[in-house]
Amino acid sequence: MRRRPAEIGGKMVRVDHEDRLLYRENPDLGLLMVDAEAIITAALGPALKLVGDVVPEQVRLVPGRSSVVQYAASTRLRGEAPKPATFVASIGRRVPEGTAVVTAGSREVAVWRVPHDPFLPGLATVSDAESAARILSQLGAGRSVAGLRRRSYRPSRRAVVEITTESHRVFAKVLRPRKVRQLQQLHTAIAGRAPIPRSLGWSEASGIAMLQALPGRPLRQAIEDREAQLPDPAGLIALLEALASADVGNQTREGTVEGALRHARLMHAVAPDLGPRIDALVDKLLRYSSRSPLVPVHGDFHSSQIMVRDGIVTGVIDIDTAGLGERVDDVANLLAHIAVNAEANATIRDRATAYGAELARRFDLLVDPREMRLRVSAAILGYAAGPFRVQERNWRDGIERRVHLAEQWMESAAGTR
Repeated sequence: MRRRPAEIGGKMVRVDHEDRLLYRENPDLGLLMVDAEAIITAALGPALKLVGDVVPEQVRLVPGRSSVVQYAASTRLRGEAPKPATFVASIGRRVPEGTAVVTAGSREVAVWRVPHDPFLPGLATVSDAESAARILSQLGAGRSVAGLRRRSYRPSRRAVVEITTESHRVFAKVLRPRKVRQLQQLHTAIAGRAPIPRSLGWSEASGIAMLQALPGRPLRQAIEDREAQLPDPAGLIALLEALASADVGNQTREGTVEGALRHARLMHAVAPDLGPRIDALVDKLLRYSSRSPLVPVHGDFHSSQIMVRDGIVTGVIDIDTAGLGERVDDVANLLAHIAVNAEANATIRDRATAYGAELARRFDLLVDPREMRLRVSAAILGYAAGPFRVQERNWRDGIERRVHLAEQWMESAAGTR
């Protein structure tokens, strides 16, 4: 691996009191946040220069283990105009051979420029128009690429790139190579049972699965469009029933309560002042929540995964989370996602809240009403660290609002029989 020293501490960065406490308890994160410019400059070498600020836009912290930060920046070669760039810096995780490593004080920091993620070798391939066109031509899905758009990216874990051709819209899902076979097996098992994207082909070597786009748009976008017709709850229930009829193997998926426990540890680290309230929620979840039979579930069922058109459910995407779980977790996750987005967006709050209430009334007939509200509270707790992860302005206030929302759903569970 290439190792280059970074001149850390050379630039004065203003850090407020709360961040200083966070970085004191999580020094690797502090290094990545405060000395980002020096670390990335060392990784770039002499030919390429940073222009302007380096802005953290996504953070993944596992307290006591690892820190990963994604940055937005601009770079410039001598004599050329600046170009936008995305970088990732990681501490505490083993990285593939060949990854650039910067020494910052006593720490080693792995650094890469997106799309050249060392864990996702297929991302660079589908981010290049010529390479993507060759793949699509082999699949009979077009011969030229009209547009490329990275729809989502979780450093070292997964990415989705939308590819538009003269006749098709295709989504390239990029995973670690060892995981793409399982994704293809899930598509094969669920296809014909539930409406999901059709798999056009896959490559285990590069970790790429090419998926045909479903018609419509995400339910979340429809909720945000006041003119759009929203699907009847019966359409969502039918989708859950269809998923339950598929053979998804015997792998058990993490439920909302387990997820809440895991995320509670993170929130203790980033928002310790909320610790007693978080502990109270976790205590009630462990005390009052009860198990139900395992059935095939989506595993991450929410309003950005469900596709709709003209008030009709057309399918569901991102089925790599499918497995055995409790149906109440799928419906609770959907209600939590709608509630969290409603809280964050005042312009659609009334519409989203009313639709969520309509869904809850119908879901009360599908699963235990009290258990569903407990699980909604758990799912919201799982979403509560979101403002920190994406580095929203005043993210601590955002976390507090989500914790309050989880408390409200917990209270509603207490009033439900």
